[in-house]
Amino acid sequence: MLVAEGREFLDRAARLRYTMDAFHRWLLATAGDQKPINPALFLDTPAAYFAGSEITGTELHEALAHLSQHKLIEHIDTEPATVAITPQGVSCALAGGSVQDHVNQPRPGTTYNNYMPNAKDVIIGEQQHLTQNNTDGVDPTLFAQLTGYIGQVSTTLGMSETDRVELERVAQDLHAEAASENPEPGRLRQFATQLKDKLLEAGTTIAATMGVQMADQALAALVQ
Repeated sequence: MLVAEGREFLDRAARLRYTMDAFHRWLLATAGDQKPINPALFLDTPAAYFAGSEITGTELHEALAHLSQHKLIEHIDTEPATVAITPQGVSCALAGGSVQDHVNQPRPGTTYNNYMPNAKDVIIGEQQHLTQNNTDGVDPTLFAQLTGYIGQVSTTLGMSETDRVELERVAQDLHAEAASENPEPGRLRQFATQLKDKLLEAGTTIAATMGVQMADQALAALVQ
């Protein structure tokens, strides 16, 4: 009996993890501009299946509760009820990991052991990774994610070649600071603010707007 109950718990946990990840990806692809959307529409998609069986409304409701708890989505008071992805939810999705990876990240005030992809993988083609140990209360993860995002979208922003090169240069400076042994909050703020200003100058495309939101989120983390 205990074995059966343990298996049932593991199956239920696996279904919940899958539902959170699948819905989160679907929400970014469908309403990544943060427009409210009826979450029930997800149940009509091919992704709403796990191990050959349909995701139920109850399972989706539970997944939404967890995503909301961790501020990856927000509920909108409409009829019918809708949800919207948050800037933190966009950042989580762009990081490429699972929702659980994001939830399990250490928070400011602790020791960080961050294994972060080098943003220069995207910007200048270096295939390197780094492990960072930081105990001064500054979590550089959001800044590293921002620089990686800049590398992915810099050529899609419609900027002049000069402006694009300058944007990527600032992103590299920010990444170097975030990847240093003891990131300096003032320099993180300086480079992230420069990136935000350049993204604002780039216009109001979805890519630029998401970058601005990621910069705001990273800057806000410095004062928490």
